[in-house]
Amino acid sequence: MDEGLSVNEVAAPAVLWLGEPACHDAALVGGKAAQLSRLASHHPVPNAFCITTSAYAGYRLGDAMPAEVADEVVQAYESLSRREGQGSGAKEPLSVAVRSSAVGEDGVAASFAGQHATHLNVRGPDALLGAVEDVWRSTLTDSALAYRRDKGMAAAPVAVAVLVQRLVACDVSGVVFSIDPVAMDERRVVVSASWGLGESLMGGSINPDRWVIDKESLGVVEQTVGDKEMMTIAREAGTREVKTPQFLRQQQSLTGDEVRQVAALAVELERMLGQPVDVEFAFEGGRPLLLQCRPVTSLDAAPLEVRP
Repeated sequence: MDEGLSVNEVAAPAVLWLGEPACHDAALVGGKAAQLSRLASHHPVPNAFCITTSAYAGYRLGDAMPAEVADEVVQAYESLSRREGQGSGAKEPLSVAVRSSAVGEDGVAASFAGQHATHLNVRGPDALLGAVEDVWRSTLTDSALAYRRDKGMAAAPVAVAVLVQRLVACDVSGVVFSIDPVAMDERRVVVSASWGLGESLMGGSINPDRWVIDKESLGVVEQTVGDKEMMTIAREAGTREVKTPQFLRQQQSLTGDEVRQVAALAVELERMLGQPVDVEFAFEGGRPLLLQCRPVTSLDAAPLEVRP
């Protein structure tokens, strides 16, 4: 379903959970959440819910979130907290990541990377509602609207969803391309990783570790240990960048087995989706988690469709 669909034509609740069949529909939850929802049955995706395009319908800059939508969002947050063992009796509220998932986002033609607000380590219902409203506002900024115009899209988003996901207390985060995105070499997989949360890495403010992998054998062709001078960590509210301890700067952030795991994941996702992919991942307690999967937007490829 394309972006021209009026959200008023979509009958949907304000909240859907990843893994629910209705959450596979990009018209309801945007490309990012729909993709994760479809992949969640096959891969380790952290628990999350999505505030649908129906909740965004009719939003105007400066509007407050309707009370009935806010109630559903808070109820979903409380349910997610219970699923994660942090119900009403927990000492600390559950930390979540709040990201946009607009219709047309994370597609072949436009990734929207860095265009819309992202909030990490959001704790408590009030902070969550504020973060969701900020994500909505960010889709209407001058820079976001200019990006849309440059991509030949509608002047303003007609359908925006917001993904609310349990924040991964990651030891290492990174991104893996199932193709060399610079050389456009389909025989290679490229992995980049660093310590802590992925904000520094995705923002381009650090020099990460990097591996080039042979796609067929999963053998390492080239590897570089980056200086990883800074790392992003969670604080009481939100995140902050700190200097990476010296001994970690000189140490590879991923073991050889971990590099092969994420390279194999990218190759498998490329096979499932039928085109090269850009995958965000994190390791938590030694376990790899899939945070995002989108097409490599510089390629002329067909729309994503999960293959059995």
